[in-house]
Amino acid sequence: MEENKIGTAVSQPQFQNALDSVPAFSSTEIDLQIRKDSSAAKNVTIEEASGDNTPAQRNAAEVQSIRSKRSTIELLLRRGEWSNKIEFILSCVGFSVGLGNVWRFPYLAYKFGGAAFVFAYLILQFLIGKPMYLMELTVGQYSGKGPTRIWDMNPAFKGVGLSVCIVALITGLYYNVILAYTIYFFFASMQTTLPWTVCLEEWIREYNCVVKRSPECTTDVAAIEQLGECTCSNNASIDEAFTFNCTEKMENVTTAAELYFYKIVIQRSSDLDPENIGTPIPELTLCLLFCWTVIMVCLLKGIKTSSKVVYFTATFPYLILLTLLIRVSLLDGAVDGAKVFLLPEWSKLLNLNVWVAAAGQVFFSLGVTFGGIITFGSYNKFENQVYRDAIFIATLDIISSFIGGLVVFTTFGVVAKNIGARVTDVAKGGYGLAFVVYPEALSYMPPSNLWSVLFFFMLFTLGLDSEFAFMETVLTGLQDEFPKLRPYKSCTCIGLCMTCFVVSLPFVCPGGDYVVTIMDFYGADFSVIILAWLEVVGVMWVYGVFNYLKDIEYMLGKKIPASRYWVFCWAGASPGILGFLFIYRMIRFEPPKYPTGEYFSQLAQSIGWLVCAIALFPVPLWFVYMLICSYKSASINTWKDYKAFLFSPNAKWVPNDGRYSLAELRERSSFQS
Repeated sequence: MEENKIGTAVSQPQFQNALDSVPAFSSTEIDLQIRKDSSAAKNVTIEEASGDNTPAQRNAAEVQSIRSKRSTIELLLRRGEWSNKIEFILSCVGFSVGLGNVWRFPYLAYKFGGAAFVFAYLILQFLIGKPMYLMELTVGQYSGKGPTRIWDMNPAFKGVGLSVCIVALITGLYYNVILAYTIYFFFASMQTTLPWTVCLEEWIREYNCVVKRSPECTTDVAAIEQLGECTCSNNASIDEAFTFNCTEKMENVTTAAELYFYKIVIQRSSDLDPENIGTPIPELTLCLLFCWTVIMVCLLKGIKTSSKVVYFTATFPYLILLTLLIRVSLLDGAVDGAKVFLLPEWSKLLNLNVWVAAAGQVFFSLGVTFGGIITFGSYNKFENQVYRDAIFIATLDIISSFIGGLVVFTTFGVVAKNIGARVTDVAKGGYGLAFVVYPEALSYMPPSNLWSVLFFFMLFTLGLDSEFAFMETVLTGLQDEFPKLRPYKSCTCIGLCMTCFVVSLPFVCPGGDYVVTIMDFYGADFSVIILAWLEVVGVMWVYGVFNYLKDIEYMLGKKIPASRYWVFCWAGASPGILGFLFIYRMIRFEPPKYPTGEYFSQLAQSIGWLVCAIALFPVPLWFVYMLICSYKSASINTWKDYKAFLFSPNAKWVPNDGRYSLAELRERSSFQS
């Protein structure tokens, strides 16, 4: 460091120190330090330093270098920000309202008592869903940090944030495979004849394939004549009453739609044994590559690009869902399907499995504990009134699930009416709904090609927003932990998406359906319950629910309404219900099954538990690391010191509003230990 002619010190090492400390501080803290360290440089201009003497020229170069480094540091620290509130809300809605609202919620409602399940779902939404959604949005907005860095409030729990990012990555891997299925069906829908309405010769011989299931001939001649076909009832007086010949009844028939999905699209093998996994299916591989390319392009510049895409992807599904609801409601049988969905079986509320299923749906519907909500909240302006946003989005998610349920069950009713079966006989969940029952139903709705194209494109856009959130969570976690990656967002995004494509290739093999099941069951479903409990305990019990309320009040500039309700849910209901849910799942644990009803092999289950261990391993690993650091620290001698080091907020837990200097932030005394 040298003195220039006017006595101003030009300190380049200070900037290097600031650069090296980037991972240790929030954007607000570092920005304040940058302004402090660069104050001297601002007092020196190139003109003042100009001249023929060598020291002045040297000082001018130093000043220019300092300013260049300052710009580099600022670039490293800029995390991005929503351009407007609409982009934030649409992104959150797109993440929360996904494929689960269309195929998982309706099936659970049918399975567990219709409106009785919806009632249980609503209760748990208010006790777990809305409180955790508000917690994640506010903690992200208050700190301006992603899922890993929010644990500056409770350093020993940082492993929870790392695990959340791993779960988001695992979910993103198999979720994109489902999007690849929708793309496959999207392009298949453009054929003149829908391929799932044709039975191949070998299917007829081996599986008694039928294009459409026909109802049995009955005495209701007018209704059967309108359908134009029926299966012989073996009663001559009935079978000969029509203008057409009845079809001979076949046992154990399989629809063309079901065979098309399992035999042509995913080519599902008999099990997950190594010799049956197979090699990647070319058509599905291309669809998977297309999906990862779309994700990569949309996330290339982070939320700057993805926030523009959601204007379409978050609104288009509602247009199609409402259009489908109106169209299907005009068809015969729609009312029967709606009754199954809306009429309650209140006795099923006494079944504990109903409440367990409703609690699971709350998580997968809203997307809590997957990191996306915290990530999106962290890109908000500090003063944004996020309380109203959280309530609005959570409420819209409930409405969306209800609309999805009506669309699905009115469709079930139409199919049941056309084949002369009960609605309960055609109801399926998961893949069976989206890629078997619904394609068959669309064939009853002319022009069937158009409705098929629209439906599968809607599924793609529904899943796309959720995939944005999963991958943005991973990218945000990487950039928060390694801020020097921020100037290279595009390269990081390209590298991540290319790696994910290669890693997900086993998912599009003939045994890939079972791999997806393992990743979902062990890597997401089971792990999320544990992480959700740790998350709410780490924030509301260890950091303190009243300390957290103070932070929210400071951020919003006022107390949140119904604070006693939120305290009850955060500190009592949510952790209590989640803990009970975990214990119940462990006691009643049942591994996934093959279509034959047999449990997955021990090898497959071992792989599943390994995936679960990888997802959860950072939690104990980080805690042990913090213990070792505390033992090595010479300044930590008493139990109180250990407790403060492990569980009290560190100097980097600061509001993301930039109102304090570093010293002032570190001396804040409002925290109650």
